[in-house]
Amino acid sequence: MKTIVVYDSWTGNTKKVAEAIAQGNNCAIFKVDQAPLDLIGYDLLILGTPDIRAKPSDKISAYLKNVVAPKKNFLFMTYGAPIWGKISSFLCLRAMRKKLKNKGSACAGSFACPGFHLKFKTYSGRPSENDLKKAIGSIVSCKT
Repeated sequence: MKTIVVYDSWTGNTKKVAEAIAQGNNCAIFKVDQAPLDLIGYDLLILGTPDIRAKPSDKISAYLKNVVAPKKNFLFMTYGAPIWGKISSFLCLRAMRKKLKNKGSACAGSFACPGFHLKFKTYSGRPSENDLKKAIGSIVSCKT
């Protein structure tokens, strides 16, 4: 299965997860600024963003508007806000899922992970090695 990871990262949390997923699945990885827009040659798009007030980053939002997506996608994100982070990550993933569904790409799964927040100082040491293993493992089921 030809797979590509595309991500945006503000503080390094999402980048850490993206790199682990790409390495664990032996696939191409691109920061959103350099990512191809035509993904028809791919079987699976793995798309990652930090949670920005229940929305993907502006760069990921722009990418979602312009990408020609493959038939399947997997979404992941990192969040750092305490309490609100779990709720807002759900809303963010739902919005991304809807945009890709409208492009004919079905969501095969998703993963949300706490990450260290610079302002709130929450989730120190996250994403952890255990988080990264979970992220890699969550892709396996959608590659069949």
